[in-house]
Amino acid sequence: MLNIFIKTCIVIFFICSPIYSFEVKWVVDGLNEPESAVFDKKNSAIYISNINGDPLKLDKNGYISKISVDGQILEKKWIKGLDAPKGMTIFNNHLFVADINKIWRINTSNKKKKKFSINGAGFLNDLVVDKKGRIYASDMFKNRIYQLKNENITIWKQSKLLDSPNGLLIEGNNLIIACWGKIKSGFDTEIKGKLIKVNLKTREIQKFFSTRPIGNLDGIVFNKDNGYLSTDWINGKLFSINKKGIVTNTFKVNKGAADLEILMHKNLILIPMMKNNNLTAFQYD
Repeated sequence: MLNIFIKTCIVIFFICSPIYSFEVKWVVDGLNEPESAVFDKKNSAIYISNINGDPLKLDKNGYISKISVDGQILEKKWIKGLDAPKGMTIFNNHLFVADINKIWRINTSNKKKKKFSINGAGFLNDLVVDKKGRIYASDMFKNRIYQLKNENITIWKQSKLLDSPNGLLIEGNNLIIACWGKIKSGFDTEIKGKLIKVNLKTREIQKFFSTRPIGNLDGIVFNKDNGYLSTDWINGKLFSINKKGIVTNTFKVNKGAADLEILMHKNLILIPMMKNNNLTAFQYD
């Protein structure tokens, strides 16, 4: 039985002005390198991808957990037999999961799954879906964005200017990308990442007003207070970034802070903590 506990302490981070307070609402402990969290509105549940081993190894150790919005385990190994699952998105009763060199489509009702393999994939990371059900997938090592459309996968965009794309978000006609940065070896970077955007119609890469490096960016979500929230995996930070791409607040969390989710109706930010093997829910105002 997993230890699930509720912390009631309030941690104040004096990183930059203005000062915000986060209340650690609940923590789900005992996971295995959790990388991504996504909220299923229809079923009022949260899915968590667990790498459970080497993030690049095809070992069938990976799994998906299912929990409630108040941090109760519904099914620890809701889906088993994946390799190193990472980013996820939901569309029409299906959960889509990025898994090294493939994308899984999993029926959330009966758990039936289908695999879409990607030849020559490097390191699949995050997924996002548009209103028409087209799935976009980031490939950090190949500087690519793939598109899954009508059960076919193509390279939608490839460019060094993608800067090791990680987290994905769709805003209007743009694909917003949280970049890891210019990689020199392994996951080490010469230049840290920032936010960029790609026009969904023209596929043109566009810069934000600020092009200043931010961090080794992982997940990205909308910030209810305007702009975005993004995690820095290496340095264990959560950034609040405005629509100009400028960091307005920085909050210290833990190293390994991965692909986050936000539940605006609950005022919760969910951050998978890969190094701590837990999912932490922060409540903020």
